[in-house]
Amino acid sequence: MRKLFVKFFGVAVLVLTSVSPGVVQSLPLPPAKIAPAIWLATQADKTSDVVIAFVGYPDLSTASRLNTKIERTRFVFAVLSAQAERSQHAFWQRLQQDGKTFTVLWLTNSIWVRQATRADVLRWAARSEVRSIEPNRSSRLSPPLPVTNAPRVRTKADSIEWGVQRVNAPALWALGYRGQGIVLASSDTGVLWDHAALKTHYRGWDGVNASHDYNWFDPIAQVPVPLDDYGHGTHTVGTMVGNDGGANQIGVAPDAQWIGCRNMNSGVGSVASYIACFQFLLAPTTVAGLNPDPDKSADISSNSWGCDVPSGELGCDEPTALVTATQSLRMAGIMVVASAGNEGQHGCSTVQSAPGALSQSFTVGASDIQDNMAGFSSRGPSRLTGQLKPDLVAPGSNVRSAGIFSATTYVNNSGTSMAAPHVAGVVALLWSAAPGLRGRVDETEAILRRTARPLATTETCGGLAASAIPNNTSGYGLIDAHAAYSEALRGRLAIAAPLTLTVGASMPLAVTWANDMAISRTNVSLTVTLPASFVVEPISGGASVTGTQVVLTAGAVLSNTSVSVSVRMTATVQGSWPITVGVESGDGAIPLTQSVPLAVDLSSRVLLPLVMR
Repeated sequence: MRKLFVKFFGVAVLVLTSVSPGVVQSLPLPPAKIAPAIWLATQADKTSDVVIAFVGYPDLSTASRLNTKIERTRFVFAVLSAQAERSQHAFWQRLQQDGKTFTVLWLTNSIWVRQATRADVLRWAARSEVRSIEPNRSSRLSPPLPVTNAPRVRTKADSIEWGVQRVNAPALWALGYRGQGIVLASSDTGVLWDHAALKTHYRGWDGVNASHDYNWFDPIAQVPVPLDDYGHGTHTVGTMVGNDGGANQIGVAPDAQWIGCRNMNSGVGSVASYIACFQFLLAPTTVAGLNPDPDKSADISSNSWGCDVPSGELGCDEPTALVTATQSLRMAGIMVVASAGNEGQHGCSTVQSAPGALSQSFTVGASDIQDNMAGFSSRGPSRLTGQLKPDLVAPGSNVRSAGIFSATTYVNNSGTSMAAPHVAGVVALLWSAAPGLRGRVDETEAILRRTARPLATTETCGGLAASAIPNNTSGYGLIDAHAAYSEALRGRLAIAAPLTLTVGASMPLAVTWANDMAISRTNVSLTVTLPASFVVEPISGGASVTGTQVVLTAGAVLSNTSVSVSVRMTATVQGSWPITVGVESGDGAIPLTQSVPLAVDLSSRVLLPLVMR
């Protein structure tokens, strides 16, 4: 089944009710606002679940100018919920009067209504605030065959899974960054929340008691306690955060917390259930869906599925059905990581289902333990947009993670489903190391692309040569957590100094560090160290001098600004000497050092007139 991007060795059979051509032709045409599928589904007193879209959608562009993730999330929630209130309030009252069960999807200014009749949709379509009425029914699928439990794949560090090592997560663990302070979200088949590798990482568990309000939501059946009837969501959460405190270190960001939303029932979802879960991630609610709170939002959403018509998900036939939802999360500072799909055996342009095929998502392909592209991993470009996909790749072949058969079960699965949570975990590590980067989705994605390790390919897709980086097979390459961290916390260091200096002559030396990142650096210090044979005095104010070392304590350096120190140096001995400049920051930045050689010559005063001749 290709909607869940895990490889199954079985066949999913779609069962649809056929309608004879004569019956279809005898039906009157539906009004323009009503989808033909709804018109057909509500004939002969039948009912159908529908999604009603309303006129109007607000401008969220102001969010990109806000400084922090919490400001962005609050703003997007406030604007979208206010728009829904204006557009839908009278309609809510009517639905309540009619005794209808419905879910307000303020994220996309729409409503999911259960069991609508033909008379209902005709009455609703006549209202001026209604833009369209689309289907939200799922056809029944036969269950897939069980996934084969492959042998455990091990490398030298026996307790850390190979995929976690391959994305270089332990290098950040060694520096103290394990995802602390970051909330990862599972929007999937659910989660076995009390699995030994997951329970202590669940935001709803305080070590003694469980509180599922604001940490779990089931828009399909409103089951109040997290469950997983399929096993897929549990496996992906394990790869993000899993760690049982012993030998089973299966997760990339073990100190991050997770929350969950069940957007599929036995592996089958719908546009409405997908949107309802995206909405929960932006403003979590009680398990009953009440009192949304954007202050409890997720930071990163991992999505190992695709909205897929052949899998029985009506409502997904509109390729851009999830564009508004994913773009809104992006504006709110929530990074949407998505699997590319498992159609690679069919060649190029097989990244085809939302959200992986959308520009608003960060799309992940799958590699194996030899750093080769997995044959099943979908190739780009995106069939929907024509743009390069995937963005990069991560381990997705024979990945061991949590299973649902017991609290201590572990299983091996393959698919781009297994790759996406590796990337979500790396983002959690990066944001815990650089808190100012949290919620800066554009900048984060740029860093991940820039620091990925290129993978060789012989394929040419979308007109890009096999040797091109990026390409439509592996994107920018294999994600590297430590390289991304190093890139995120550096800036540009510029040293303006003469190449030669005359003994006894004084010359200026200027050093500038530019903070190119979209985050502020705190407690920044700039240090210039000259050889002992020099006499040094500062030119710029605020710098202190100890011997031949000059230190400027700059404090906070804002985004896209710089800090400089200037000194006057006088050499007392001839020779070749290094000048070393260093930048450090108190918010976890890697020390950045650079040295330049300086030649000191006694005869340079004589050579100058000779050169002038």
